[in-house]
Amino acid sequence: MRARIAALTVVSAGLTLAMAGPSWAAPTPPAVSAAGPSASATATASAAPGAGCPALVNRPCAWQERNGSGVLGSALVTAEHPGQLTLVRVDVKVQRAWGSPWETVASSTRLQYGTVRVSTPQVDALGPVVVCATGGPALRPALQSTICTTPH
Repeated sequence: MRARIAALTVVSAGLTLAMAGPSWAAPTPPAVSAAGPSASATATASAAPGAGCPALVNRPCAWQERNGSGVLGSALVTAEHPGQLTLVRVDVKVQRAWGSPWETVASSTRLQYGTVRVSTPQVDALGPVVVCATGGPALRPALQSTICTTPH
């Protein structure tokens, strides 16, 4: 089932995104190396770092930042309260050829109390790039969700 609302596409039926390549690279502590299943998937995009990120509690927001040296993916999850243990994972995916699978080329995960923001290492990326983020309450995996930007 698909519903299109402005620049937001919601895909249901428990979509799980396939991961490939290097994963769980954590640039700064605290970091973890596992996450529970995601409950849903949504696609959205924003142009400036964090711009357009809705302040939805326990729902991730993802965006990509480009400069002359490459691309990095960033994500933000706003916690319900400062004492909540929150998890967020962000992946940068590229498509090497039209119709080929999306390949994860950079990934970062952070687990901390309260609101969490995390960015991947910067990568060179030719072709379309998608940034996906999974996050929400770390102790309630059923409430975590996944979003992806539109290809750029």
